[in-house]
Order: sequence, then structure tokens, then C-alpha cells
Amino acid sequence: MVNPITYVDPMLVLQKSLDALSTQHQVIANNLANIDTPLFKRSVVSFQDKLKAALNINEPSPLWRTHEMHFPILQKVSLENFKPDVRTITETVGRNDGNNVDLEMESGLLAENNLLYNSMADVSSRYLANLRHAISEGRQ
Repeated sequence: MVNPITYVDPMLVLQKSLDALSTQHQVIANNLANIDTPLFKRSVVSFQDKLKAALNINEPSPLWRTHEMHFPILQKVSLENFKPDVRTITETVGRNDGNNVDLEMESGLLAENNLLYNSMADVSSRYLANLRHAISEGRQ
């Protein structure tokens, strides 16, 4: 038997990734803004594992092709309800005032998040440019 082909809309994946990275930026900025607030607990955003699970293409399907020459069975992966998880870290205490925000760690996370966001924005831009090129070449 031949595996079905799973269809994933690349623009939707890029959009959800950019949205999650934007949320992560807001959370890190909030952590940094409250670095001197007593009893403030930092928050973290997790979305990479959740996105990978939503895009799990290796999952078996009830539909199968019996021959590779048959038309493929397209299974659309739904990411419409995908949202990143925001969690407050209450288990750690970094200072005597109960605040657990570390300036160096948050600054490093912010820099990493900026690089990821810029990379995803670049990939999105290149994807759209390729689509534009394919469309315009078809007119000639």
C-alpha cells in the first residue's frame, strides 16, 4: 500500500509561526518590563512542539492508495485553532523579593526570538515572491 499525501498550506504554517513568535516577543517584553516588580513571575511561550504535533505527517491514515499510479489522497492538516501556550513559571525564585526574571536570560531569549521572527518573515517573503514569479511567468 502507498501512503496518502498530506497537504499542508505553507502560508498558514508561516502565519501561525509568525503569530506565535510575536506572542513570544510580547511575553518576553512583559518579563523584562517587570524585572523590578516584587513577586512577579516570568511567563514563557511554548509552541514548537505543539506545532510539530499538529503537522505530524507520519500518522497513519484510514485512507490508502493501492497503487502509486492512482490519484493521491490529499489530507488537509488543520491549523485554524492553533494557538501558542503561555505559562507562568512559579516554581523558581531568583531573588529575595520573589521575582524570578533574569535579565541576561530574557535578553538572550529576546535576541533568539528576533532572529527566528526575521528568518520566518524572510521565508514568507521569498515564498510569496516565488508565487508572484510563477504567476507572472505564466502570462508571458
